[in-house]
Amino acid sequence: MASIPSEPAASTNGVVDRKTNNTPAADTFEKSPDDGIPSYTVMDGRCVWHWVDELSEAEGWIVIDAPVPTLSGGGLFLHKHTTLDEVRDVAQSMSLKQAVSCQPQVVGAKGGIRFPPQHPSAPHVLERFIRDNASIIARYWGTGADINTDHATIDQHARAYCPPGTTTALDALRNSLGCGSPPDDVASLLKESSNATGWTLEEYCVGYVMAITLKELLTHQRPDLIGKVRLMIQGFGCVGTTFALAAEELGIGRVVGISSQYGFLINDDGIDCGAIDRTRRMAVNNGSLQGYDARSFEAGLGQVGLHVTREMGSTDEKHLINFLACVRGEIFVPCAQRYVLTSRVISTLADETFVHAPLGTRFIIAGANNIFDHGECVEDVARRLDSASICMLPEWVTNSGTANLFMRACSGLALKGYAVSNLEASAGDTKAFVRAALSKAGYHQGILAVWQACRDLAATRRKDGPVNLLGVKRMAHLTMRTSDLERATRAITTLYNAKSNADRTLFQLPGSDDPTISIVQVSDDASPADIGISVQFSVYNLQKARDVLRAQSIAFRERILNGELTELILEHEQAGYPMSLCQAPPQEPSKDIFTCPSYALGSVIGSTIQIDHYASIMSDTAPKKAFHEEMLGFTHIRTFTVNAGSAPEVQDDGLMHVMGLPQDQQRVLILTEGLTPTSIFSRLLRRKSRSFVHHIAMEVKAVDPIFTAIRERGWTTTANAPSIDLASGFRQFFLSETETGTTLEFIERRDSVEAVSANNDLGMMQQSLGNGGYSGQGEFRTDNIVSLARSLENSQLI
Repeated sequence: MASIPSEPAASTNGVVDRKTNNTPAADTFEKSPDDGIPSYTVMDGRCVWHWVDELSEAEGWIVIDAPVPTLSGGGLFLHKHTTLDEVRDVAQSMSLKQAVSCQPQVVGAKGGIRFPPQHPSAPHVLERFIRDNASIIARYWGTGADINTDHATIDQHARAYCPPGTTTALDALRNSLGCGSPPDDVASLLKESSNATGWTLEEYCVGYVMAITLKELLTHQRPDLIGKVRLMIQGFGCVGTTFALAAEELGIGRVVGISSQYGFLINDDGIDCGAIDRTRRMAVNNGSLQGYDARSFEAGLGQVGLHVTREMGSTDEKHLINFLACVRGEIFVPCAQRYVLTSRVISTLADETFVHAPLGTRFIIAGANNIFDHGECVEDVARRLDSASICMLPEWVTNSGTANLFMRACSGLALKGYAVSNLEASAGDTKAFVRAALSKAGYHQGILAVWQACRDLAATRRKDGPVNLLGVKRMAHLTMRTSDLERATRAITTLYNAKSNADRTLFQLPGSDDPTISIVQVSDDASPADIGISVQFSVYNLQKARDVLRAQSIAFRERILNGELTELILEHEQAGYPMSLCQAPPQEPSKDIFTCPSYALGSVIGSTIQIDHYASIMSDTAPKKAFHEEMLGFTHIRTFTVNAGSAPEVQDDGLMHVMGLPQDQQRVLILTEGLTPTSIFSRLLRRKSRSFVHHIAMEVKAVDPIFTAIRERGWTTTANAPSIDLASGFRQFFLSETETGTTLEFIERRDSVEAVSANNDLGMMQQSLGNGGYSGQGEFRTDNIVSLARSLENSQLI
């Protein structure tokens, strides 16, 4: 099936203060050629190459957003109005966009050619541009499609003019980031498809991540509107179409309006975007476009009754205003042109398009590049949007999907044959960035505060460099080693509500993204160190993780599971507790194999939610905290100390780091260290003789009835009643370690789901979390930790 030419792979800077970006800066100076690299000019701290075509009037520029040539990424576009300012502007935006990805240290770059794309010579101009700048592409600039270009053509020319062995125009990134995969694999995985739409992964990713970002915002702000919102799209090329298809796939809402260069289509009952896309592909294959651009929706429009033809002689701004004045909805999605959100367009959105949309439901999700008007400054645009109650993240966040995918592919964190996993991982990068930014500033503080939080986070990520070097995807599996297999199995099934497979060798915990768990009987002479929980993380590329461990001198051993699956078992004192890594599957397996009932207690059924956290105890938390952040991709949430009873009144005897799990806004890890030899944490560590997982915690809806039922059935708890924290809403109790070899906690958070979901304002939701809170959960307080410590003292376990 023929491919639809690509629109922008979409990179932009949100809003740029063009008061300082209209003319070349004063610190301009020339640099002579070096090692075959064409001469360049440094303007305002950026490398600029100017190209003039020898056979036409075309000219172009490459800008790397750094004062010296360095590893960079960003697309190549072509249109008749290209300027140096535009290329510089978008290169700067690409630096911000790269900071959303897994490789935030990579700077932004952009290439732009000024030449009419409809001219018969345009393909040859593009080829000569790549030919003459092949050395820059080969050494520094990983590039791909943008306006009026496509990935396949750019890669074809890169193979022809870059050094022998070049496979794609991304090879500079692949070679520098230590991909590890065979060269052809990057090109192959980008061409794979994650679904039946006909779009390749590199095409579908940008629209899919935009849709995921919108759903994330709606989930936090107005979850009641998911499935009901009306979407209005400007542009129906790669970005607009893939967004529309992904929005349908994710059940976000219905598309009620589409605008193109030829006219617009409005249908409040919903537009069948999939049908238009399929018909358009047939027209491309059959050569029956009837004069329409292959990126327009008209090329696939069968029924024209609702189509409104563009007003003769209207400007692009007037055409867009006419569309927005006629359509009504909640979400505007500009995917066609740069600089389209003028003051008049924003006024039309506020006064016409969004007029019936309730406050808190008006969004702009941008897929186009640099959509704000020339001459606008940040403050003016933000005030205008705030006054209309329109919410918007910077464009370089919402349309970061393709950049995320390219960085993963070039660094070895995306694998051939793993299209679904690669797509989800690229979306996860953006979701994690959005959550982190909104934890610093909510929309109740104004759009300017949100944009600044995004910029600050991007700057911090660039400074810190890449994290999650091992490429962890998720906490995939727990292994419980116990001296009483039957008792531990009963605890996991009847108390934690886990279902099992047919032979009861593997159990699925109740949360939708909870890990599986297996239970292993230890020998009668096993030491305390041999009993307890080990944690297995899945990684996107196990070979890449193996290479990183060796390069970082982190000890590990390998074990073959089931004759084929390899597990890397880390040295627990370096990792902080028993830990291993395994290869993530191409797609997460179905839970249908867990058909056996849990036999859970009546009070447990319907009450268990998910694994809430786990806690480990170790002698020195500082290096383990760094290991979890840098190697595993955990996020530090807060650090605090407690006095669990062994220190004088004004001192503390325990230190805790609360760490968010990778790509997980719900579950956390608590790294724990005793600060005095007599601290209960130090004594527990001495008893185990090594770092270990002390307990896992299940979040439940109601602690009290479960506690009563457990005690009535003879289970031993560490205290005679649940502990209660009135300030945080926590209610919790602990099943004694003597029951299974691991302490099992039950925790109720009365301030979590109900309190947050009742609050429809995203900013106020962020406020409600408080310092040290994390999305979806309440704050760990010292009282909770002290409660556990004192109950352990009373249970005489040490």
